[in-house]
Amino acid sequence: MSERFCYRCGISEEEGGPLIEGLCQVCYRKENPVLLIESEINTELCQNCGSYKKRGVWVDPHSYELDELIFEVADNALLETLEDSLSDKIREYEVVSMEELEEVDELPVGKAIVAFQPVDWHIEYFPAIITYEVRVKARTHELQRELHDERKRVTVYVRQTVCPRCSKFLGGYFEAILQVRAEGRPLAEDERKAIGKLVEEKVDEIMRRDRMGFIQDTIEKEEGLDFYMGSTSSARKLAQAIKEKFGGTISEAYELVGVDRQTSRETYRTSVSVRIPKFRRGDIVADKRGNVYEVERVDGRGLSLRNLVTGKSEHLDWKTAKREGVDTVEHEESEAMVTSLRPGEVQMMDMKTYEVYELEKPAGEIREGEVYRMVGVGGRKYFRSKKE
Repeated sequence: MSERFCYRCGISEEEGGPLIEGLCQVCYRKENPVLLIESEINTELCQNCGSYKKRGVWVDPHSYELDELIFEVADNALLETLEDSLSDKIREYEVVSMEELEEVDELPVGKAIVAFQPVDWHIEYFPAIITYEVRVKARTHELQRELHDERKRVTVYVRQTVCPRCSKFLGGYFEAILQVRAEGRPLAEDERKAIGKLVEEKVDEIMRRDRMGFIQDTIEKEEGLDFYMGSTSSARKLAQAIKEKFGGTISEAYELVGVDRQTSRETYRTSVSVRIPKFRRGDIVADKRGNVYEVERVDGRGLSLRNLVTGKSEHLDWKTAKREGVDTVEHEESEAMVTSLRPGEVQMMDMKTYEVYELEKPAGEIREGEVYRMVGVGGRKYFRSKKE
């Protein structure tokens, strides 16, 4: 059999190792490089929120410390470009440290090991400039005696821009209005504070998955709160969170605001309304059978009520409360002194009118001579609680 020679350098197969596609070992590696990355890469980060593009999608950074943020953005740009710039002979790759790569001397066909590290940088002003040393080891053919071992210096330029979310936010954009109201009354101050705190906590959670879930503005009105939201889905999630904590109902309305220039479709703004129940802790209510209660607790599951005759507490879900006709009732409150106690009965004297009433004795300890609160509903008096 006649001896074969490398068609590029002329070395014999005996000296240059097994020929691969007509090339000696050295020429094969030179003619088939695996590291095809350009020497310069340009990338951007949002000067307002620090987000950057990851595979074409704007994402929030892991760190907001400027130095760490710049390196995070640059590392990401380098890795993405590197992944797209490996030879098509590479079917899989792994990123390791430079020290780990140094120890690699054997690989399966089609696999590459990649390492990179910054060797020079200027990040005091923008564009920030970071130069990396990139090294790759790989095997692309089963006849290879030595791995591809390639190095390259790559410079990443990190420039500032404004992401689409911040552009819309700074331009006053909002897609939905979340309206929070109470049924038949204005929101109380403590409710406003509690709702504001809940919304603040939930928005942080929502924006981890929905970058447009920001609050553009919050308007306090006499009757309630309006939150101007960057996305309709975020307004709906907040509405559900408020309903779960405070109870109530959710409804939506839509307003035509224009036509999208690109798609020629009509665009609408959504108003998501949460109406929390009229009931509050301490309210006096009655059901359709005439039972009178004091509201002990209101939440997303229903009402906790204390029967003013028996003193027993019970919980009604919202459907049951509606079916039982539970509603607030007109009542008068007064202070009264216990003048005598008998089995099942307590005699009380109104501290203003000095009228004496005989009431059913509630559960718990009642003492003669002490002052308690009394409630009048429909001409009947009820023992409420000890004077605070």
